[in-house]
Order: sequence, then C-alpha cells, then structure tokens
Amino acid sequence: MKQFEQLSDRLVKKDLNAEQFFNMLKKCEYLSDFEINSVEQLNSLGFDVSKEGANLSLCTTKRSWREQRFCVVDIETNNLMQNDARVIEIGAVTLQNNAVLGKFHSLAFTDFLPEAIVNLTGITVDMLKDTPSEAEVLEKFRLFLGTDVFVAHNADFDYTFLSDAFKRHQFAPFLNRKLCTIKLARKTIKSAKYGLGTLREVLEINEGVLHRALSDAKSAAAVFVRSCENLPEWVVTTENLIEFSKSNKSFLEPKLPFMEEE
Repeated sequence: MKQFEQLSDRLVKKDLNAEQFFNMLKKCEYLSDFEINSVEQLNSLGFDVSKEGANLSLCTTKRSWREQRFCVVDIETNNLMQNDARVIEIGAVTLQNNAVLGKFHSLAFTDFLPEAIVNLTGITVDMLKDTPSEAEVLEKFRLFLGTDVFVAHNADFDYTFLSDAFKRHQFAPFLNRKLCTIKLARKTIKSAKYGLGTLREVLEINEGVLHRALSDAKSAAAVFVRSCENLPEWVVTTENLIEFSKSNKSFLEPKLPFMEEE
C-alpha cells in the first residue's frame, strides 16, 4: 500500500503521463494481483482520476471541497485484536457541502462475539444470526463508497481494517483518498481531548449511542462539518483540505455547530 500512496502523492503534486503512471502502478506490490490499465478501472476502485490528453489528473486536486463528496465511515468488529477480527457492522454517511446526501448501515454475520465486544457495542450473536455475510456487506459498501473521499475518526484504522477485509475475501482493493477527523478536529476545534465521546460532549452532538457504527459515523460527520466551518482561506480544493488535516497549522477559533440534512 505504501508504494501506491507514494505514487498517488506524486499525482497530488502534478498531473502525470497516463502511460507512465500505469507502468509505475504495475510495480506496486499491493496491486500485483490485479491488472489495472484504465481510468475506468481506477474509478471502480475509488481512485478519482480523469484523463486529460495524454495525462492523468487526480480530480481532488482541482475540485472544491464544497463540491466534493465525503463518505464518513465507522465500523464495529468482533475482536479487539485486529489480526483475528471480522467486521460485524458498517455505518456510513455521505456528505457534500455540509449536507447529508445518503446513509449506509448493515450488520454482518458472525457466530461468535466475545463478552467484551457485546458489552462495548450492545451487539449480540442473536442480532447477527440472520444478517448478510461479511463479504456481502463489503461488496455493498464498496458501491456506496464509490469514489468519495473516505473519512473516519482515526481513519488509518478503519481504512486499513477494511482494506485487509477486502484482501481476505480476494476482492480488488479500494483506493479512495482518505481524511481523518481526529487530525482535522485538532486544528479546528478547541477541546481537551479528541476522542469521539469527548467531542460529542464538547459540540453537543446527540447521534445515538457510542460504539454503534451508524451513530458514530453520524457523530464523526458532525465533527467534520464543524471543522469545515473553521478552515483557513487557503483551503479551497479537496486536496487542500486533506493537506491541512495533516499539517501543523494553528488552531482557528470555532463557531457554533452547524449541520444540514437533505
């Protein structure tokens, strides 16, 4: 995955010759099992690119963040140890210009849940007995995600976990750009701590209970919207926003919470 991230970072900086890009893509070990040689294939894997003449362009470098679709995601798993865990719930909210466009939610089957997970999430084996398989839920989630920017509270965890789940089922990977609401909130919201529970209190977010995927995705979406109210003027494009979230820029005084739903 690191090789692909380095390649995509090059595309963030400037458009690349399409033929050269696809040749470099073949050298990415993470993608070695998949023959990817067209813009359409990249789009189907969530990588939002277009071809302009002989060059390949990353759409998020030119698109306003207000016009961008963001998919805010949360997952619950059946084990606290990532290597042995399976997805038992996915929740997601699609945002564009601070408005909710759609929601995704599904439980996923497992026949065993440790007591610690039951106590943490409130999800029981009985609740999962008639639910779709993990593979079925992942396939539906990919369709919902599309080419949206993947957003989560601690995005690296959710993104990596889902990527590993796709790989375990021998599915083609998803290659969406990603953004972490913890990192973004640290630069835009004044708080002693930045866990989702704390931010829910600070921002007076009331979106169901913690540790359920859809309510946590809604809460993270509300954090994202609040953060976007406090962006510096230089943040214009989607990639500007991603860059800002990773930067060491100073805190901006927050405004009142705001969230629309269509």
